[in-house]
Amino acid sequence: MLEFVQPQWFWCMFILLPYLIYEIIFKDKKRLTIKHSRVDDLRKIKGSNSWLRFIPLLLRIIIIVLLITALSRPRLAHQKQSVKGKGIDIMLVIDVSGSMMAIDFQPVNRLEAAKKVGKEFIDNRHNDRIGLVVFAENAFTQCPLTLDYNILMSIMGQVVINKEANGTAIGMGLATAVARMKDSESKSKVIILITDGRNNTGEIDPITAAQLAKTYEIKVYTVGVGSKEMVDLPYQTPYGVRYRKQRVEIDMETLNEIASITGTENAKRAHNTDELKTIMDYIDNLEKTELKIENYFQYQELFWIYLLIALFVLVLEISIRFIFNYELP
Repeated sequence: MLEFVQPQWFWCMFILLPYLIYEIIFKDKKRLTIKHSRVDDLRKIKGSNSWLRFIPLLLRIIIIVLLITALSRPRLAHQKQSVKGKGIDIMLVIDVSGSMMAIDFQPVNRLEAAKKVGKEFIDNRHNDRIGLVVFAENAFTQCPLTLDYNILMSIMGQVVINKEANGTAIGMGLATAVARMKDSESKSKVIILITDGRNNTGEIDPITAAQLAKTYEIKVYTVGVGSKEMVDLPYQTPYGVRYRKQRVEIDMETLNEIASITGTENAKRAHNTDELKTIMDYIDNLEKTELKIENYFQYQELFWIYLLIALFVLVLEISIRFIFNYELP
């Protein structure tokens, strides 16, 4: 945005312009005489009515306008924003056990639906550190808390089902996330746990892990994913992938207890991708980052450009007066 710090200088135009118009229109001009005879075309000019006699005065007008503009201090104002405040630390904890292959979140399985909605959740966050833990019979930190969302989403895109796993260790997944967040200095710490099963393995049970989370003031939102009906689970045969019907039980009672211990609402259950997105949007709205945004401007001074142009035009005017033997008014 262009602005002028001292625009009052433009009033000088109303004082100088009448004089300049008088110079151009009413004052008699001396006849043009050629100092350099090699300029043959100028010999054809006759009388003092030639348009060439106005050039020095027009240049003088340009010089005065440029100088007045420079005195008014033109500058470009670039609006900037200063963001102050700490974001929230969020750890996504996602089940990658074999049951997450169930095809009830059409057109993808449960894991792919969780990854898709998780990426959308990350896209909506700003200034928050977000990490990723996955678990099946063991738990692994795929990405520590980070502000580099591009790397985080790239890592999330590479997460796959652990087909070799022989159990679901919800407690280990939760405890691993707590271990990653316990030393955080963030004002608010949140874990979002997404699973479709029940804890049946691991050295730490879910309730103990929830109590650890409470000790470090970490809130845990629990989300169960999966239909209550029989679902299609894929399996490999010599003739390709086949599907068999199977019921996958979700331990919503334990998920509710985890939420109660850590001070969040009861566990949510998603039966399809749309419901999972609605739940994640709800959590997103609950956990808002408190940021203070201050607007300020950075200025780029332009007066020196007008001064340089005025100097160039002045040299041009003097050169023309010297070549054609004009007298200064």
